[in-house]
Amino acid sequence: MSKERNYNSRSFHLFRNHITYSILLVIIGIALQYGVFSVMAVRQKMKMFDQQIDAALLPINERHMDTVLADLFKKKVFLETRFQMSKADSISLSINLKDSILQLELKGVVINSTKITDFEVDQFLYQLKPATYQHLFGTQLRVKSYLSTISKAPIVVKKAPKDTTEAQASNVKIESLKPEVVHWMLTLDKEIVLKIEGSDQYSRSDWWIGRKFWFKEDMNSLKNLKETIRFKVPEYYPVIRLVISESEAKAIYRALPAKPFVGIRL
Repeated sequence: MSKERNYNSRSFHLFRNHITYSILLVIIGIALQYGVFSVMAVRQKMKMFDQQIDAALLPINERHMDTVLADLFKKKVFLETRFQMSKADSISLSINLKDSILQLELKGVVINSTKITDFEVDQFLYQLKPATYQHLFGTQLRVKSYLSTISKAPIVVKKAPKDTTEAQASNVKIESLKPEVVHWMLTLDKEIVLKIEGSDQYSRSDWWIGRKFWFKEDMNSLKNLKETIRFKVPEYYPVIRLVISESEAKAIYRALPAKPFVGIRL
């Protein structure tokens, strides 16, 4: 009886170890598969950009372009883009990552300028060939869609006072401002995603609420994971993340028109 129990115990342990190792192998396999297909997605996107007609025809030779020339080239491209945006009748957004400045412009005139306190750019965008860079950033980008934690045009509904006494009471009443998480995301027409986060030492927003907003966006990675499990190359969209003052992030977002033009300088 004792031998039978020992045999059953060993069999159970062997079975449990077998299941554990099998699960680990499956997880490792999925992780490797996701990594391989993600790299393929990036390379596929790079190939697609490089094969654009205007990028292929631009007579730009990166072999003869050193650091100084590359910087001047990007500066020239940015100035040309801003010149294009100056012809529009609405407010446009210019982002200069070289000098860490984000600006609102109207007819070529800067109407608001704020400091970018931190930023992160997908390395994919730094690996672009000059001709491809010209293709992406040499013309004004158009915003396709918005996503934000705050409303574009807030509406305040107030009840009209019944008499003079109630009106005077409402005038002296101090309403507490509701803390707002100021994060917004712009999807541009050339498949680039721009994420802006409002944050500083005077921030009144809830950190956790802000994390939940970006977490929902990052859930798109699960869609990519499903695609890789089906042996399909997922979609890849280069991302630029910016951090600016919370008050400026709110003001700039609400000042932008429905479909603004955007100019970017890496």
